[in-house]
Amino acid sequence: MNDQEIKGVWLGLSGYVLWGLSPIFWKALKDVEALDILSWRVICTFIFTIICNGFLKVNRGRSKQNFSPSKNKYSLVAGLLIGFNWGMFVWAVEANHVVDASLGYFMNPLMNVFLGVVFLRETLRKAQWASVALAGAGVIWLTFALGSFPWISLTLATSFAFYGLIRKVAPAGPLNGLTIETTTLVIPAILFLLIRGNAPDNLTSSTGTTILILLSGVATGIPLLFFASSARRVPLSILGLLQYITPTLQFLLGVFAYNEDFDNNRLVGYIIVWSGLCIFAFDSFRLNENDKTLTD
Repeated sequence: MNDQEIKGVWLGLSGYVLWGLSPIFWKALKDVEALDILSWRVICTFIFTIICNGFLKVNRGRSKQNFSPSKNKYSLVAGLLIGFNWGMFVWAVEANHVVDASLGYFMNPLMNVFLGVVFLRETLRKAQWASVALAGAGVIWLTFALGSFPWISLTLATSFAFYGLIRKVAPAGPLNGLTIETTTLVIPAILFLLIRGNAPDNLTSSTGTTILILLSGVATGIPLLFFASSARRVPLSILGLLQYITPTLQFLLGVFAYNEDFDNNRLVGYIIVWSGLCIFAFDSFRLNENDKTLTD
């Protein structure tokens, strides 16, 4: 592994760890309602991306063109999807569903595979079919064993998978893409705060809350930039394995730090999904290693 790959691993590790520990940040904003947090998150992330683009001296003519939603047909849908995903995750954390949220991000790679088949006409290997089938079996088990559909997990997995699908075909890079998406959402977010009338209370409830609100853009943007930098430096097989750090940390926080329910029925369902993930991860790693061997 060369120096660039080692740097990429550390960047990816940092990004995924920050995402995994993010429930701690959003839990600290318990005095602010989830809908208000979402609005502040959009606004502060928009400001963060503008500052980053200025700091990195992005070509202003190109940036102006890319930042216009009317000139990028993917920006509106991508912005709505990521905004919905952010809001759902914050609500799940505040409503003590961190474990359910973690399952959603465990399922995300398998949902990506499923969408690839449906929308991109990709063909799956036997191991991938087995992984998707096990994920489906896990959802069915949780639905019947718990008596309710795991809608939080599936909503998070589906919204982020669709977001990833759109970003896959969108022309903008990670930072420009995030700027476009938050540009799409920032005016509705401001209007929403004004209509609800909670902004003054949010910013004056306590000094700690005010600081956290202002840092919500940094908490959102920094892990994404770490991830984007890592993705350019390390093989997909390594990045694919690193991504499981995030839901693992979220799961551990939910069970051991926040004492959320995790009975035997949930354990069985999670084991079924985790089994599918193990097959998927091993198959992806094996395929990547074979490709490297053929090209060496």
